[in-house]
Amino acid sequence: MTDDSLSIDVTQDTFAVEVIDRSRDLPVLVDFWAEWCNPCKMLAPILAKLADELAGKFHLAKVDTDREQQIAAQYGVRSLPTVKLFKDGEVSDEFIGALPEKAIREFLERHLDRPADETLKQAAELVDQDNRSEAITLLQQALIDDPNYDKLQFKLASYQLDDGDPAGARTTLKTMAQSRRQDADCKALLATIEMNELAGSELDIESLRIQIASAPENYEARRQLSTLLFLEADIDGAMSEALEIVKIGREKDRDSGREALLKIFEALGNSNEHVVRYRRLLAQALN
Repeated sequence: MTDDSLSIDVTQDTFAVEVIDRSRDLPVLVDFWAEWCNPCKMLAPILAKLADELAGKFHLAKVDTDREQQIAAQYGVRSLPTVKLFKDGEVSDEFIGALPEKAIREFLERHLDRPADETLKQAAELVDQDNRSEAITLLQQALIDDPNYDKLQFKLASYQLDDGDPAGARTTLKTMAQSRRQDADCKALLATIEMNELAGSELDIESLRIQIASAPENYEARRQLSTLLFLEADIDGAMSEALEIVKIGREKDRDSGREALLKIFEALGNSNEHVVRYRRLLAQALN
C-alpha cells in the first residue's frame, strides 16, 4: 500500500525516530490506516501525490493500526483514516476521513514553511520597532507573490486593525479561504474588527456615561459604551454594560445586549475566564 520513495511505514520500534525526531526538522504527516478501510485506500494516493509534489517540505509516514494498535491507542485514533501532523515532536493538527485533495492541500499549506515566512519575521521586527506602517507595506507586497498564504493575510489584517484601519483589515480577511475564516483565531479577529467599526471615531466613554446617567434606558448608548470599554481592555466593564441591557431592556433591546455579549465571547474565546463567568450570568438573565 505504500511507495517507499514517498513514505515510510512506521512501527512501535521506529515511531520515535521516524516521526518524533524527524518532526523537529520537517513536519511529519502520519496516516493511520488499515487494510480493510476503503476510505484509507482512497486517501493514500492523494497523500502520495502531495508528498511527491511537496518533496522536501514534509515527510509522510504510515501506521497500520491493525498491526500497531499501541500507537493508535496512544494517539487516540478512533476512526479511520485519521491523519495527524507532527511538528517539533508533537501533534500540531489533524483531520479525519478521506478529504478531497484541495482540502488536504489547504491543511498542509497552513503548516509548511514558505518563503514569505521570512517576511513575516521581518514585519514582526518592524512592529517591535514601532514601525507598523512599514510592516503593513511589507506584508502587502509579500501577498502579491503569495496571495493565498493565510498567515500573511491574518497578520496583515491584525496589523491593519492595530493601525486604526478596520476596513482594510476586513478587506484583507475577505481574501482568505472560507475554511480558514472559520477557525477560532480568525473569528476572534473579525469580531474585534466589527467592534472597532461599531465604535466609530466620534464616540468617547465619558460622554456615553453621561448619556446613560441621565437616561438609563438608552440601550444604544450602553451598547456603544460596552464596545468602547472592550476596545480599552476593560473586559468586565464591557460585559457588564451588555448584560445590563439583557437584564432591564425590552425584548428587542435584550437581543442587542445578548448579541453584544456573544460578539465579545467570540473575540475572547470560550476558555477565557470572563467568558465562562458571563455565559453563566447571561443564561441566568435570560431565564
